Amino acid sequence: MNYQEIIDLALVYSDRQDTALLSVMDNFLRIVESRVNRQLSIQKQVIRTSLLMEENKEYYGLPADFKALRDIETYSVESPQNKSTLYFRTPEQMNAIEGGSFVGSYYNIIANQLHVLPPNPANMIEIAYYRKLPALTSTDSHNWISDDNPDVYVFGLMVEISSFVKDAEAARLWDSRFITSVKEVSMDDAVDRWSGTPLSMRLL
Repeated sequence: MNYQEIIDLALVYSDRQDTALLSVMDNFLRIVESRVNRQLSIQKQVIRTSLLMEENKEYYGLPADFKALRDIETYSVESPQNKSTLYFRTPEQMNAIEGGSFVGSYYNIIANQLHVLPPNPANMIEIAYYRKLPALTSTDSHNWISDDNPDVYVFGLMVEISSFVKDAEAARLWDSRFITSVKEVSMDDAVDRWSGTPLSMRLL
């Protein structure tokens, strides 16, 4: 379903078309998306990107849609097939490491920036991260939730509409359906991720 179809269906459920409600529907969508972003971390949200390290530069800005880190590796431009995992360290540990000798490569995320040690201008940083749900708007009318799980949007909108019209009982009903639909998306992801032939050990 697209943006307008989701809006229209929520309005049908609510049996309302008043101007006051229509004027805040986009705000309600942002609230629904913020709830989804807090509750979901699944494979459909994972994306990869690379950053070129610079000499004496330890801090790098994260993508605007960054939600959480999934994996981080580094590799030289000359040998991209030889990747090394970076190891997490706390800010205090990073401070202790800085200026000393390095055995491996390390990272931390602070103030929405990626802190990497040691800085190596010959290397690339590759990160796999969970991205936030792209905002659903009249111009960007589709995203993966609207296409695959439009019930999440509709039920989430109904929570906000019911709260808007001060119907607490309806808000609780729709909130229960929203929570269930989000859990089902997460369970479907777990099934897809782990289904198939079990791993087996091959004896040589």
